[in-house]
Amino acid sequence: MVKLPQKPTNLREYDYSLIINDQHLTKLEISPYYEKHNQEYLEALKRKNIKLSSQELANKLITDDLIQKILLPQLNGERVDEDGERNYQYTYYSVFPLYNGKKAYKLVWCLDDYNPHVLGIMDCFRIGKYDKSPNKYA
Repeated sequence: MVKLPQKPTNLREYDYSLIINDQHLTKLEISPYYEKHNQEYLEALKRKNIKLSSQELANKLITDDLIQKILLPQLNGERVDEDGERNYQYTYYSVFPLYNGKKAYKLVWCLDDYNPHVLGIMDCFRIGKYDKSPNKYA
């Protein structure tokens, strides 16, 4: 008998409404894994002796609010590739939503066959190579 992977116990749960592939999702579970990227960014600033204001920092760090209010709404009503990566009952996907129409993030998420109303966010991080430049020649 195959032992299924344990669901992490540190997920932050939210009521949320989103439709992807005509599937209505009503619950959001966000893994705090993305916070390691924030920590790496803060450590790099410290090493380089760069000081940012709290407002500048708020614009740079990833938060649950950024994921819920800015990135995820861009998926609402979308159809995603049906060939996501399968692992047991989970199907994993990644997308590259934009913040303010230009800063790209990689959002790694999954759907669970046994909980079809739940959207799981596994990771989120900046990925500059998909940024949209305001200057098409840049």
